[in-house]
Amino acid sequence: MGKQSREKQERRLEFQTGLPRTELVPVRGLEKICLSIITWGTYLVLFTPLIINTNFFFPFVAPKTIFFRTIVEIILVFYIFLVISKRSYRPRINALTIAIALFLGVFILASFTGINLHRSFWSTNERMTGILTMLHLFAFFLVLSSVWRKQKDWERVLGVSIIVGVILSVYILMGDEASTRGGGTIGNTSFMAAYLLFDVFFAIMLLLTKRGLWQIFTGISLLIMVPVLLHSTGRGAIAAFSGGLFLLGLGYLTFSRQKTLKRLALAIVLVLVVFGVVAAIFQPPLIRDEVNFTITEMNSRFVVWQNGWNGFKERPILGWGPENFIVVFSKYFNPCMFSSCGGEIWFDRVHNIVLDTLVTTGIIGFLSYLAIFGVALYGLLKLVPKIGEIKRKNIFFPLGMAVLLLVYFFQNLLVFDMINTYLVFFLSLGFINFLIQNQTIKVEEKETPARLINPAPSLIIIVAIIFIFGLGNIQPLLANRYIIKTVGSSNIEEASLFFRKSLNTWMEKYEPREYFAQKTIRGGNQEIKDEAVKKKFIEMFDLAEIEMEKSVSENSLDFRPHLFLGELYLASYRFSNNQEKIIKAEQVLTEAIQLSPTNQQGYWNLAEVELAQGKMSEAISFLKKAVDLEPQFGYSHWYLAMAYKIVGQNQLAEEEVLKAETVNSPIDLNTDLNNLKKAIEIGLAAGDDKNLVRFYSKAVILEPKDTQLWAGLAASYASLGQFSNAREAAQKVIEIDPQQASKVQGFLKNLPQQ
Repeated sequence: MGKQSREKQERRLEFQTGLPRTELVPVRGLEKICLSIITWGTYLVLFTPLIINTNFFFPFVAPKTIFFRTIVEIILVFYIFLVISKRSYRPRINALTIAIALFLGVFILASFTGINLHRSFWSTNERMTGILTMLHLFAFFLVLSSVWRKQKDWERVLGVSIIVGVILSVYILMGDEASTRGGGTIGNTSFMAAYLLFDVFFAIMLLLTKRGLWQIFTGISLLIMVPVLLHSTGRGAIAAFSGGLFLLGLGYLTFSRQKTLKRLALAIVLVLVVFGVVAAIFQPPLIRDEVNFTITEMNSRFVVWQNGWNGFKERPILGWGPENFIVVFSKYFNPCMFSSCGGEIWFDRVHNIVLDTLVTTGIIGFLSYLAIFGVALYGLLKLVPKIGEIKRKNIFFPLGMAVLLLVYFFQNLLVFDMINTYLVFFLSLGFINFLIQNQTIKVEEKETPARLINPAPSLIIIVAIIFIFGLGNIQPLLANRYIIKTVGSSNIEEASLFFRKSLNTWMEKYEPREYFAQKTIRGGNQEIKDEAVKKKFIEMFDLAEIEMEKSVSENSLDFRPHLFLGELYLASYRFSNNQEKIIKAEQVLTEAIQLSPTNQQGYWNLAEVELAQGKMSEAISFLKKAVDLEPQFGYSHWYLAMAYKIVGQNQLAEEEVLKAETVNSPIDLNTDLNNLKKAIEIGLAAGDDKNLVRFYSKAVILEPKDTQLWAGLAASYASLGQFSNAREAAQKVIEIDPQQASKVQGFLKNLPQQ
């Protein structure tokens, strides 16, 4: 804008506002300030994956999410000021923006029609991916799409993201084995690989389109990031990376018209693919042996996917609501989860983006999610030939982003999104929006005059953002901090105080209640003689029960709070001998079984309640049901054996012990001395010296100074007629405790001479 034009604009504004020209000058300065804060705020928010704070209960999740939301809120405030002062920065409404807004709308609608709006809004402390975070991600997308309208601006943004990926990779490479396996500052190698996938493709695109320092920077970055990606446990990400390279080369060969470049691209693709395959196969033995996917681990995925499909069929339109899959998982629980399906018994995600979206937001949500990819891919692929006619190498931007979308979707068939991947996904959508809008047709925008900002609306905006910041960030951060203090505190009163503080925040209450209940149960299992301390524990039980009862009331379809409340009542009964508690435990555990009839945990706990009431036959019946649900799980047989022992059915008890020892998922009778001693008691009652010899032989290895174990072993050997072994075992008793020599000599004299 020339000097004369600017003066005309200022005179026009002076006439419209009645303010002197000198008071209008700061408006242009305000635009510069807003853009500067948005720019550096965007750079800063990209460092989210590096944020970690061990002072919080979920150090890899809560600090990152709060950091992201805080920076986005700051950016948003100045973006609103920018839009008010200059209309040209208003969001551009196009097909991609509409598709994302539509998905967000369905996401929110499904939360209201789902089974727990509170959880859908806040999510959990472990995930923090509910409505609140999704709104921040959408705001992040809108700001990026509206402000960054030059390719060099986007190149810098992508470059900053690559720098973050390099820092993360260096941290992993230089860290110890635990941090390497855990994914560095992200905490999980699968999540880390999914995140790094974006930065790797950003670097590839810039490497193939830029020259000079950019090529050096991206080339070195790839040399650092790619090995970390390929040595992770993110098998889906690794496969997606290899497939993405192939698609990128194939796409370039399809759209490029220069034969030399085609051959070069083909050579590059082949080299990269071969490198990826070789690196994936020849991984370090430590990583390959310890964290490689096994058949059992994949079996658990298949079972969880089946649960997700069953849940979708029950509520196919809008699903169960975001963050509510754990209810579906428990309702359709497969008993093999304790044994042949992997041993993990709580899943709050389907670990498959298709089924996860279907079960939480229904077919409408899934179609709206697919629409984002469909609109973006259509716009990118339509753009490729147009850009190729102008500057052929620049087709790697739309082509690379199209491939990245496919790669991201494919790897999400085995995992799910957290704040790290959501961040770069919405960043990618913003860049795609820029490519589609700004590269298709060059349109000269008329510079709109700047306007003064009314102080009153500005103050309202600032107050609103401060309120959102306090409610959406400070409150969850405090809640997370209070949880770790509750769990880590050894003082009863202090733990209760921090727990109460966590309840006063706006964050979801279910996790704090569960952790406090579990802490109370563990504390109540101790032998306490001091009446004052005992009284405090009773108060702790009362508080935990009141809060867990709220969780049950608010989550009437959720098996988990019912189970934990039943366990809490049972522990409270043992501690106080209050008969009312055992009756409540029976009621709530009966409800739990109705919610998840195939979950063994309900039957185990209810059997314990029946035993406490002297209802032996009912207890054995429940334990038999648990065995029938999954005969290959050792603990079910073990619990049944203990029940048979209590009622004096020693032969049946021993049969169950032997089954517990020999099934595919056996109970530990090799390294657990307590279990061995229980097995020995049952063997003694059953008079089975053959198995007693086995149990005693294992026990004396674990406790070689225990004379009773050696004496028992000697007696069992003698009963079996193995007199030489009996003498050796008896001599061990004398070696350990010479004072028992006379008693042992009497035993030895009675042994037949061989």
